[in-house]
Amino acid sequence: MAIESERTREGLTELAAVAAELGRAALAREALDLATRLSEGRFFVACVGQFKRGKSSLVNALVGAPILPTGVAPVTSVVTVVRGGERLAVRVELPEGWTDVDPRLLAAYVTEQENPGNTKRVDTVEVSVPSRLLRDGLCLVDTPGIGSVVAHNTAATRAFVPHVDAAVVVLGVDPPISADELTLIEEIAAQTETLLFVLSKADRFSNAERHEAEVFTTRVLRERLGRDPGSILAVSATERLAGGTPRDWACLERTLARLARDSRQHLVATAGLRGIRGLADRLCREIDERLGALLRPLEDSERRVAALSECAARAEETLGDLRALMAAEHQRLARRLQAQQAAFLDRALPAAREALARFVRDGDGGREVLRTRALAEARRLHRELAERWRAEERPAAEELHRIGAQRFVQLADEFLERLVDAIRSDASGIPAMPVEVGFRVPSHLYYTNLLQVTGRSPLRWMLDQLRPAPYARRAIGREATRYLERLLTVNVSRVTNDLDEQARASGRDLEAEVRRHLRDIGEAARRSLADARAQHAQGEDAVRQEVERLRSLRARATIVAETNLSGPLPLEASSHG
Repeated sequence: MAIESERTREGLTELAAVAAELGRAALAREALDLATRLSEGRFFVACVGQFKRGKSSLVNALVGAPILPTGVAPVTSVVTVVRGGERLAVRVELPEGWTDVDPRLLAAYVTEQENPGNTKRVDTVEVSVPSRLLRDGLCLVDTPGIGSVVAHNTAATRAFVPHVDAAVVVLGVDPPISADELTLIEEIAAQTETLLFVLSKADRFSNAERHEAEVFTTRVLRERLGRDPGSILAVSATERLAGGTPRDWACLERTLARLARDSRQHLVATAGLRGIRGLADRLCREIDERLGALLRPLEDSERRVAALSECAARAEETLGDLRALMAAEHQRLARRLQAQQAAFLDRALPAAREALARFVRDGDGGREVLRTRALAEARRLHRELAERWRAEERPAAEELHRIGAQRFVQLADEFLERLVDAIRSDASGIPAMPVEVGFRVPSHLYYTNLLQVTGRSPLRWMLDQLRPAPYARRAIGREATRYLERLLTVNVSRVTNDLDEQARASGRDLEAEVRRHLRDIGEAARRSLADARAQHAQGEDAVRQEVERLRSLRARATIVAETNLSGPLPLEASSHG
């Protein structure tokens, strides 16, 4: 293991040298930072989740001090690594490198209020703090919340995913889990099985509400991940910082301590190999783009960039037209769902009322036992019917969305074909548009049991006890029927709204991916053209030498990957000879 770790660090150092020779200082720093992290035996446990879940407060409670800023509005805007140290210290990674800052000025770099949209261009903030939990290499990472109106925050968290070694997923009760969170969890689960789920702010909800949220979240996670997510720990950072040991807090701390003790070596080694894979791939792609710009006629590259610049100028207009198309499709879907929902309720409610009435009529036991059983039967019936409605409508809803999305991608592809014709060059250098046109985001349907409507005042309870048995049974039946009708109406509407939101969110995601696609190919081409112009200006010998240099750098990066990674190398061979 020691020999393998040394080889990994040497590989990262070599990749850093390749990046530096390419002029990619940020990639070089990333490689060297990872090599240092491996030498120190540190691994990253990221706290992730929707905005305002209480991630910063959770980190503060775990280290035992309010070191990270918290607040009412979305606060964290920059990934913040909290590691063990002899004293409190803060350093910030800016484009020019790392710099030490006064810990009292931490908020100026990591909060949305004082660094909106990360205008200070902070890449990462590292906080050192004396902590028993962090003394054995575990680093807690506070990430910006996803799903808020601040798009940069979601982007920053997603960009950090490749660096995550393990994750504490911070969930809530209302709603228990969002579509954005599920997507992020799936991304993280693709590279690590070490996921710990916590239900934050547990002190604000009743036992029944927490239990309902835990059951729902466990079911959704099991379906999406294909495995048991384990126990969901209910915690309260507020209570812990106040000096208490609330609910599952001790279990959370034991689990993290055991992770540092038993899994540290494996997680660190995996981080190194994952880093080599990602860095080598990015470097080889960069080199291939530069080789293409050098080896094709300069005029072709210039026409290519000119066309891409025109594309960028027209992108908003084009995407606006496509957005209108998707909006029309979604409106058509919404109208259909509403009509189908009304028809379903007309069919389902009479049969449900009859089934519940029969259950109450034939039920035995005392009044309170019968009432409890009748309400439970109402919940069972409504969930069975709501799931039937969902099963009936989801395929049709997704197909309608798919039709609109296919048209969206078709028009985007036609736009790209016109671009290829305009630059009159080999189309193989331009990646195809995204092809996933089904629902691109998971459901975040959450059935409510409306428990607040089942309670009774003391006066009503007394009247129920005084009624003759036949009247009491009929009253229980009426109450359970009203509860069933309300449950079914509310939760069928939730199914409808969830399908509609899946379609709309999938459309937004597809549009964002097309936008990134057009932007990325333009930026890569412009960067490579600038380099090619500089080389061509120096003559054919300079171009030939640069091609040889780039091929040599690619060979070095490839050797690092092949030396450290088992199995076939996930990098395409250069098409430039």
